[in-house]
Amino acid sequence: MISNLNIEVVVKENCPLKNEALISSVKNELNGKIVQLADKITNFDLDVLTQHVEYIRICEFFKCPSNQTESDSSKCQEKKEKDSITLVSDLLKIYFLRLNNEGPQSETISAENDDTLVANFTLLPSSYYDGLWEALIFDSNIKDNLLQYAQAMLRYSKCGVDPTIVSCNRVVLLHGPPGTGKTSLCKALAQKLSIRLSHAFSHAILIDINTHSLFSKYFSESGKLVAKMFDKIRELAFESKTLVCVLVDEVESLTHCRETTRSGSEPSDALRVVNAVLTNLDNLSHFSNVITFTTSNITKAIDRAFVDRADLRVLIPNPSPYGIYSIYYSCLKELVQKGLIIGPLPEKIRDKETFENFSGCDYIEGTKLLIELSKDSYGLSGRTLRKVPLRVHATMIHPEALPLFVNFLKSMFLAVKVIKEEVDKFTDSHITLQ
Repeated sequence: MISNLNIEVVVKENCPLKNEALISSVKNELNGKIVQLADKITNFDLDVLTQHVEYIRICEFFKCPSNQTESDSSKCQEKKEKDSITLVSDLLKIYFLRLNNEGPQSETISAENDDTLVANFTLLPSSYYDGLWEALIFDSNIKDNLLQYAQAMLRYSKCGVDPTIVSCNRVVLLHGPPGTGKTSLCKALAQKLSIRLSHAFSHAILIDINTHSLFSKYFSESGKLVAKMFDKIRELAFESKTLVCVLVDEVESLTHCRETTRSGSEPSDALRVVNAVLTNLDNLSHFSNVITFTTSNITKAIDRAFVDRADLRVLIPNPSPYGIYSIYYSCLKELVQKGLIIGPLPEKIRDKETFENFSGCDYIEGTKLLIELSKDSYGLSGRTLRKVPLRVHATMIHPEALPLFVNFLKSMFLAVKVIKEEVDKFTDSHITLQ
């Protein structure tokens, strides 16, 4: 048996019951049930849950005991991910949530008689991001580590830890190649925090800043637009019971290296933008309910002063062959379930060690082909990998055809070859143009 598991219960929008009225039913429903991590339970034995609950998700478990090393913790994680779990209701941490069905709302700022779209505001937890966390696949414990780190940063601030003694700006920088899921991970992390910290914050909001729109066509206006944008954020942050998650995608657009700017290769307006961003980030650090997530594909272009302000800098690389296998498997599972591929779907390999020690004679043809395809696809981004099945349906078989699982995999080999050739041609032409 295993304990200390986080459980999320998504309550139906029109449910009149308070969470306290459902908790005993949820515990009775789950006690003794055999599950695996990330399972989504939609069918219930108890009528009260059928009537009032959309689904129950089996989430991550608590950090392994502190006397274990990080290596021990990783092994513990891998073991639990591939093993079945028998739930003990009294040892579960249950989170109730009601998803907000409103999508992102645009926020504009007036400048020189023009209305500029500066950000999208999304109330959390949002149905718009439901399932995003589970859909993101990484080789290491990046997701759980980021979640724990973000919770720790916010706890330091809530407890009044003096930032002049123990530095904590609550700024996270995710960097790496394009298409690796950095932006999606930030949004999913904000969603998770709104759930995990619901006891401390009654409301949560994600502010997705439109970095490119903050550069005005009018000289010297860009810095003012940045200042006005952060004024909006501070207005929300004054409500201490609201968790404010700020996302700055492609942060190098706003924090371009000032050394380059001073050399004369960039306009002085860009220098004002960098200074405005750094100043306002410093001001936000005084609000214990604000956390800022940033992403970048070009870390060399970021001003060093911004990099120093980030409490956590995490590389999000392209997936390994096992990560690719997991991404492909999730895509193929979806297509089989939706009736676009004729199964059966082979059983999933649930740990990296088994995948790497694969012996062809031990597996059915579908599994062998999928492992070979995953190794053949190494070097492609997660974003590109998830487009491969559509490429097959769109260009290699009739859109109305119902291919067998194995035949579809064979077509995916050809699709990957074509995609890699396209990438190489694009890279070569880019070099020629330069």
